[in-house]
Amino acid sequence: MRTKTTLVLATAATSLLLGQGASAALYSTTKVEALYGWDYEAEAGAGFPIDTEEHAILTVANATGWTYGDSFFFADFTNLDQGHEDEQDFGSTHAEWNLRGNIGKATGLDLAVGPVTGLYVTGQLDLDRNSATRKTTHLAGLSADLAVPGFRFLKVYAMYRNDESEAADGSSVQYTAAWNLPFQLGGADFSFEGFVDYITEEGELEAQLLTQPQLVWHATGNLGVGLEYQHWENKFGLEDTDESFPQAMVRWTF
Repeated sequence: MRTKTTLVLATAATSLLLGQGASAALYSTTKVEALYGWDYEAEAGAGFPIDTEEHAILTVANATGWTYGDSFFFADFTNLDQGHEDEQDFGSTHAEWNLRGNIGKATGLDLAVGPVTGLYVTGQLDLDRNSATRKTTHLAGLSADLAVPGFRFLKVYAMYRNDESEAADGSSVQYTAAWNLPFQLGGADFSFEGFVDYITEEGELEAQLLTQPQLVWHATGNLGVGLEYQHWENKFGLEDTDESFPQAMVRWTF
């Protein structure tokens, strides 16, 4: 286990060094989102509580790119006003930090082939913190940028995944796709964006499928209003714990 964790951390450090190889960022975008959903799965298949049925979520995210790589960070702060000293507190924080180092840029090789415009080594840390859980998940693997007509970006990932929780004995693989497709309708600016994660079984945890596509109307260059749809099969790796519902969203980008 220590060897696997060391490999993950070394990959993340390599990605960071490659990403920081340029003296200044080529771009950096930060967004703040307020979301509200009202049909979350509040009990696991075994009947014990895992969540609340309503969520108010504040998300802060940043995407930054350099000549030799890029990074993406986000943190979800959920229902932090809930819970009392004598009750279970469901307020929680979930954060993810992904770093990618461009292999072609670092080596001087042209690795573009077909729709693949960039190939990366990538490392990621997922952090979960609430009253009952303090967990870090380590991921490392490869990523690619794909050129697809109309898309602002389409990124795919294949990563080794090591969940620290007691139920996750061993390791798993996570496959991820993230996209942004801008379009106009009636002279107004919209985008269809989001991600999909597929995580294989790990120990007692079942395979998971999580996707959160968003439809956003860009009212101004900074203000966006829209809907996010969350679909999660085997939530948290718990068998037959599924949810599927819309969430209202307001976004500020700068």
